[in-house]
Amino acid sequence: MRDTENIHLPEPDKLSVDNAYRSLPRMGTVTIETLFASLSSQLEILEQTGFAGMRIKAFGSLTEKINIMACKGKQGICYDTGRHARYLGAALAALDDDHHLLLAGEEIPVCEKTAALFSLPSYRDIIRCTRANEKMLEDLQHGPVLFDCDNFETVQEKLYSMIRAARQPEKFTSLFYPGPFKLLVLEDGTMIHRGKINQVPSGESRKLMRADGLFMFDGQSRGNHESFIQLYQAEGPRCLLKSTHGEVSGVHDAVPDLTVLSHVSRDLKNRMLRTIESRKDYFILTGSNREDVYGCCPSDEVTMADNLVRAGVLTASREPSAVDACPVTLYTFRNEITYSSGELQFNQDMNFRKEVWKRLKSSTYGLPKTLARWALLGFVTVSLILAIARITGSSIKPPENGLYDRLDVTKPNSTILVLFHYTQRCHQCLTMEKYAREVLDEEFKGMLKRNQIGFRQVEMDQPGNRNLVDRFGLFTSTLVIIRFQGMEEDSIRVLDRSWDLYTDEAAFKKMLREELYHMTAHESD
Repeated sequence: MRDTENIHLPEPDKLSVDNAYRSLPRMGTVTIETLFASLSSQLEILEQTGFAGMRIKAFGSLTEKINIMACKGKQGICYDTGRHARYLGAALAALDDDHHLLLAGEEIPVCEKTAALFSLPSYRDIIRCTRANEKMLEDLQHGPVLFDCDNFETVQEKLYSMIRAARQPEKFTSLFYPGPFKLLVLEDGTMIHRGKINQVPSGESRKLMRADGLFMFDGQSRGNHESFIQLYQAEGPRCLLKSTHGEVSGVHDAVPDLTVLSHVSRDLKNRMLRTIESRKDYFILTGSNREDVYGCCPSDEVTMADNLVRAGVLTASREPSAVDACPVTLYTFRNEITYSSGELQFNQDMNFRKEVWKRLKSSTYGLPKTLARWALLGFVTVSLILAIARITGSSIKPPENGLYDRLDVTKPNSTILVLFHYTQRCHQCLTMEKYAREVLDEEFKGMLKRNQIGFRQVEMDQPGNRNLVDRFGLFTSTLVIIRFQGMEEDSIRVLDRSWDLYTDEAAFKKMLREELYHMTAHESD
């Protein structure tokens, strides 16, 4: 049997495709013969089986027989040999069948298995791969280095940041995309799907036809237009996953074991903290659990995250993956995700997230060591102050709290409404700021003019503000009311409900009005 063997299958069922996959050598290919009406279902069968790089031969009409060539290619564990791949087409980004998102003009690191796949005929003239590092290639025989596949979420974040402000096109041309990529993303956010008629910006059509093989055929209907920008804003990075997901796994009834949080890596801690603090529904990891003997890309983070699922801290939904494909798993916190009618539903449990946040924060550097370190520092500081006092014979006044000055309060006996948020603004904190300013303008205009009430903002991730964030127990955008008697703090009210109610304008404003009236009851407007 030759390495380049091809099997031809006319209108096959899934069993026939499975048998072909098993019988082909690693670099073998299969050619499917079908009609346009069955094209989508045949492509789905090929994807589920594990084939990749599907390329559809150009055809002239809806009634003509269509040939799909698909590559086997993937086999074994993902090892690092120093290889890089560059997409050469006309789109801004291209997504392959193994969740590799390639950005135009950038070389991305790929494992030896993926580099071998990209060398197959389907990818000829559309991807260029660098040569392997000779030393790392030799090490495959006795000491191979595992490849870290976990960049699916971060590359999407980068792609979104590149095009989020792009102008939407006005004129379109309907073009068919034959592959080999699962989809392309253009500079204006337009998504182009393999095996479908797509609405492509007319100004980009010639370039895409020449570089990526898009074409028109007789009798084609008007295609659909999809925008990555809109989908990403609505769903986040899961927008590039399949529409259907596997079974949701998690421990629903048992009491969660939060002690396991002290044993996870710094990277996983930071990922969970970012998810909580930015109020994201989930985070995504690429890789396989080290307990899976058939896993192609063993990952410590995935293994630890799966342990948190078993401990009742996280819930997981693993993207269905074919043989030798890199698994992609969506993680959220316990009982926050359900699977209903073919769709994932999210419902954040802010109380549980706050408890997790506190545990992660207290264990970041080891709570006992931190307490001991601060106790020692306090002892040394007090000793120095007493020593200086004895030497100079003068009294040392302890440092001021400084909150009055830090918030730049302009009038004693006043009340300040403070919005704590992160430097990178999100929809949540921007909405809260808008509603807060409107309440102050509508209900407290006189007090604003007399500087009896004010509005301030504090960036939570700035080092100088960390002590305030810890003092008030904050982990996400939150409003805090501080009343000063003279220039000293008299009363502080942390409005925990502010991040619960921000999606309901009427309820949010009612809550804020009541809290402000209560705190300023001693003042007259």
